[in-house]
Amino acid sequence: MRRAAHKTLRLVLDEPPPVADTARCDGRGDAELRRLLVRTGVLPKASGSAYVEMGETKVLCAIFGPQQADGHDFLSHGRLECTVKFSAFARRTTDPAAAATDASAAAALSASLSAALSGSVQLDQYPKSLICVHAMVLQDGGGALPALVSCGSAALAHARLKLYGLVAACGAAIPDEGSGRVLLDPSASEERAASSRLVAATVPELSHLPLFEQEGRAQFEAVAAALRHALGGAATVHERMREALLAEGQTASSARKRSRGGGGAVDAAA
Repeated sequence: MRRAAHKTLRLVLDEPPPVADTARCDGRGDAELRRLLVRTGVLPKASGSAYVEMGETKVLCAIFGPQQADGHDFLSHGRLECTVKFSAFARRTTDPAAAATDASAAAALSASLSAALSGSVQLDQYPKSLICVHAMVLQDGGGALPALVSCGSAALAHARLKLYGLVAACGAAIPDEGSGRVLLDPSASEERAASSRLVAATVPELSHLPLFEQEGRAQFEAVAAALRHALGGAATVHERMREALLAEGQTASSARKRSRGGGGAVDAAA
């Protein structure tokens, strides 16, 4: 996958994403997100946790730390360590070749997740510390990376860590290089059939694009349109994340007056 700095793409960010009304196999229009669910506080033993569903994709993230980093005499800044794993039933296939790729796919997702999240945490506030992000893909129905990024950021916020802002992500696919059509938040089948696809992660509070990955063949104009779609989708995901965290805070505040428990949840057909 190719990565690009946010500055080189600034020229395409000021235009709203185009809207299309062509129905897809799941009934969505081209510019529609899948059903989105965001929950926080799902793992009481973790420092912070979150669960995200984007269509048939389901991911879970747990935060542990800050804790003292072993093997280092002194670290002026903390370190964020991300690990992604697939559950045994994450992929709906019995193909041994597909199963054999899970380890390499998990390693690539771990690196991308770290790249997307590291800049959002005020690591200078946690010297000599390690913050661990453990993520699990429970079911992969397409768009695992944007789901992981959004889930990981929500979990970091739930852990009450000092952040510069929430990181929200979304994907887009170009089904045919010459058609001019762009599909927002593609399913697994749409990803497989696409001539090109991309993922963009954004921190709206900073107008920052910490992650942009694109693969496949496409004209620049098509990639620019796909990026506009993805950023529009990420803005919606960001709002759902905020709502879930606010709901969790209100639930926790009420629960403290009675007993411990309860997390926040937002369920939206975006």
